[in-house]
Amino acid sequence: MPRPKSILQPIEIDEVKHAHNCQHSSEHRLQRGDKRLKLRKQRSYDYYCTSCAIEIITRDIARLQEILEELRT
Repeated sequence: MPRPKSILQPIEIDEVKHAHNCQHSSEHRLQRGDKRLKLRKQRSYDYYCTSCAIEIITRDIARLQEILEELRT
């Protein structure tokens, strides 16, 4: 039996090795040792600070819940 497909993009949580800005907000600076969300985008990655990552994930969960409810009705 084939494995079910996933609509989620490849996502990882990793540790910042060199200080840089968040991809979502340049006002958010990631420092060495901070946790960050690593989101695959074609052949490269986008990196988000934890506060932006939480905001993105929360919004996406709400959208997935809407889609699920739509499918159930």
